[in-house]
Amino acid sequence: MNQQSYEAVEALIPKNYVQQGRDARRTHEKQIQILLQQKKLPDEGWSNFRIELLIKELSLMDSNNFPEKAGVGEREGRIFSELVAQRHYRLGHGIGRSGDVTAVQPKAAGSSIMTKLTTSMVLDLIRRNGVHSAKSCLLMPVATGMALMIVLLALRQIRPKGRYVLWPRIDQKSCFKCIISAGKDNLSHLIFFSLPTLPPSLP
Repeated sequence: MNQQSYEAVEALIPKNYVQQGRDARRTHEKQIQILLQQKKLPDEGWSNFRIELLIKELSLMDSNNFPEKAGVGEREGRIFSELVAQRHYRLGHGIGRSGDVTAVQPKAAGSSIMTKLTTSMVLDLIRRNGVHSAKSCLLMPVATGMALMIVLLALRQIRPKGRYVLWPRIDQKSCFKCIISAGKDNLSHLIFFSLPTLPPSLP
């Protein structure tokens, strides 16, 4: 609520109660402001309530959630099922534009902000885990196989003569498929079996 709304509800309940509610909301708004300004992982984890508050605020910025508007363009975000809409906080647009997954989507300001913010947070996480030289990162909404294939293609640029991929034996066919897709005839996989680690008390 804005200033006028708070002044209006003071006619319904005592002013000090309204002030308590405002103070609580300001706490959430302050943390959201810090996140948007710093674009880094918070030092303390957020409650589900605060996370949902931010997501819903961003969702309101997407054109498919504009009031009294019916989009008819080919790139309009539309969700037929109300159940699906609620599950995804009414975020109906994709990310990127014209083949560039990092481009800002004109009709989805909220989704674009979320994408940029999440990417910055992932980069911060990478740096916190020791890769201080990381300059940028690319966050892709892909499954296991596609993600690994992208990684292998990036590694081929670094080690073009590399021919072998060490693959721990796991029941995941997508790992095998990504090696074939990334390397075609140039990459081979070496399967190795991980030995179980015995507890210290056992011989």
